[in-house]
Amino acid sequence: MSGWVLVPAGPFAMGHDAADAYPPDEDERPRRLVSLAAFRVSRVPVTNRRFHGEGDGRPVTYVTRAEAEAFCEREGVRLPTEEEWEAAARGADDRLWPWGDELPDQSRATFAAGIGSPSEAGLHPGGASPFGALDMAGNVWEWTSGDAVRGGSYLSGPDELRCSYRLPVDPAAKDPYVGFRVVAVEPVSDFDWVDVPGGDYPIGREPESEHDVVSVDAFELGRTPVTNLQYADFVRDGGAERPPHWPAPGDHPVTFVDWHDAAAFCAWAGGRLPTEAEWEKAARGTDGRRFPWGDEEDASRAAIGSGLKWGGTSSVGAHPSGASPYGLEDMAGNVWEWTSTETGDGERILRGGSYASPGLPWARCAMRSWSRPERRQAHVGLRVARDAHGR
Repeated sequence: MSGWVLVPAGPFAMGHDAADAYPPDEDERPRRLVSLAAFRVSRVPVTNRRFHGEGDGRPVTYVTRAEAEAFCEREGVRLPTEEEWEAAARGADDRLWPWGDELPDQSRATFAAGIGSPSEAGLHPGGASPFGALDMAGNVWEWTSGDAVRGGSYLSGPDELRCSYRLPVDPAAKDPYVGFRVVAVEPVSDFDWVDVPGGDYPIGREPESEHDVVSVDAFELGRTPVTNLQYADFVRDGGAERPPHWPAPGDHPVTFVDWHDAAAFCAWAGGRLPTEAEWEKAARGTDGRRFPWGDEEDASRAAIGSGLKWGGTSSVGAHPSGASPYGLEDMAGNVWEWTSTETGDGERILRGGSYASPGLPWARCAMRSWSRPERRQAHVGLRVARDAHGR
């Protein structure tokens, strides 16, 4: 089933205590910290078209919880727990509604509509949760695996749209305003994250030349470029087209990925592309070294120089002696890596060189290239970053 959003692992504040304009019900108290493993939840509720194989794009209704569970069994998915549902709706910052603390309006949710029916699923991008899930407030109540439905419906007022609001419903109920969304049962493919500390570092060409000094905040970076195996889950979920070089070894970097697909993969995986400054800090540390491993000109430490015609990618991590000061591998050679940084004319910066690059000068930490974001090539890939500790 395509259209997933990733909810990263970690704690979140479940429930509500504050006696504000929308005081919580007793079953929302006490506010407590709940820790969950990472999971993927459908971006929108299951639609009539998805449930019945025909019909429109509105959320399916008139389904009991058992009928929703039967659909899940057929599709290889499951209903979310109440904890998962609330985590997907509110994130980690204790917001009242999925989009924040601003009052609901018709640009964010289908609610307070009186007698009628649900609207098309995903109609209100302004009402997205922190992770990009839509319709988590209003449109239809959603079954969970617990004893309550969540999220409000097209009949609800603002109070029932709050992330922590619960409505106990008998599992045998069938109503025109109750539907459901689903959670993937496969574990989320995670990355071997490496901590890169924040602070100042020299950026520029050779150690003997004059450097500029750049400051970055602490962040985390995947130890290696994204592999074909990791990218395959994204393709199966409908996030991108199958790259033309497949079938290919699963432990080699994925290539033929343009900047847009690279950025979409990172968001799907709960991260982002690194900035150019972050990439160089991760590659060289703070001592102004020429290469990730130091100043020694040693071509055996990187997959570089074989040329586009005769060369090809190697397994990620195949050159451990070429690791950066933080233990990151393949920061020199193998594949050029997209960053989030733009040039002045809309092109995006690539870093690191590749197997197709002519030689070691292209493996230097300071080496830069840039291309249009639509570019796809056999020597261009990506690496995933995220803020420190997955925030």
